[in-house]
Amino acid sequence: MMHLVDTIEVESEHVDGYLELVRTLGMAVMTDAGATFVSCATTPGGLGEPQHVQVVWSCDDFVHWNEIRKNMVLDPRYHEYGSTAASLRVGGSRRFFVPVTLSPSP
Repeated sequence: MMHLVDTIEVESEHVDGYLELVRTLGMAVMTDAGATFVSCATTPGGLGEPQHVQVVWSCDDFVHWNEIRKNMVLDPRYHEYGSTAASLRVGGSRRFFVPVTLSPSP
C-alpha cells in the first residue's frame, strides 16, 4: 500500500472553493482513474496566513500509480481539475509515502 499526499497552500478566502473542487471534480477524476480516497484535512483558519489543505489517496504501488496517472491524463476532466486547482493555490507539495513497521523499544 502506498499513499499519495498532496499538501496544498491556499489563501484562506479560497479554502472552501478548493475543498469543493476536491469534493466534486477531484474525487470523481481520481476515483474513476483507480485511486482510493483516504482523507482530507486543513490547517486552522483565522491566523492571518495561508492555510494548507492535505488530501490523501492510496494505491497499491507505483505500477498501479502509473496506471492511475495514465487514466487521469486521458480524462478531459483532469485537465479542468488541474487548471482550476492551480488558479486557487499559492504553493504546495506532492509526496508518496509507504508504511514502515516500528515496534516499541524494550
